[in-house]
This record gives sequence, C-alpha cells and structure tokens, in this order.
Amino acid sequence: MYRQINPTSERELSMRMLFQPTGEGTFHRACEADGYGGLVAAILGDPTYESGEIETRLVTRLRLADELVLLGEVQRQQTVHVADRDADHTINVASDERFIRSLDRLGYVSLEPSVTDHV
Repeated sequence: MYRQINPTSERELSMRMLFQPTGEGTFHRACEADGYGGLVAAILGDPTYESGEIETRLVTRLRLADELVLLGEVQRQQTVHVADRDADHTINVASDERFIRSLDRLGYVSLEPSVTDHV
C-alpha cells in the first residue's frame, strides 16, 4: 500500500521516499508506503504490483531497472549494471527491498533517514 504525499502531508504509513529526480538533489514526487513493495508500486504508479505473483514482480523490477540503466547512460553518461546482488553502480533486483535500497544508493530515489538507518 502506498500514497502520494506532499511536504504538508501527515504521516499515515511507515516509510517515506522521494522519487523522480530532477537534478541537484531535487525530486519531483514523494510517497509513503507500508513496505518496500509499496515503494516499488509507487514508482510504477501501479497499486496492483504488490498483489502480483513473485515472478511477475521480478520481471517488472528487471524492466524498470533496464529503463534506469538507459536513463543513467543518457543523463549521466554513467554505466549502471543490473544484478541479483549488491555492488557498486548496480541495481539489485533480487527483492523489493534490495531494489529500493540500490536505487537510493544510486540517487534515483531518496529514502528518509529512518529507513536507510535500518540496513
């Protein structure tokens, strides 16, 4: 479960994230969710993501990761890889949590400090 938020939104769910970076540390959108699956669903704008089959969710993360690799090459001229483990310059698609945490490390999203402190 997720919902879009703005700076004045009261907290309703446990995790908050900024996404759709516009440059220089600014992000276009923000959301909160009850878990990592909800954060992925918010990026996709797909409230049905969390109820999908595990294989379908993995394929969706892979598709999104491939799009971000292309975006990284075009915008940053940076090589980003896709894998099922954590590594430098790598989007980890192994799980919703690993996926979101790798996007945070790469700057595609920004997790609130209380989420990043619990690794």
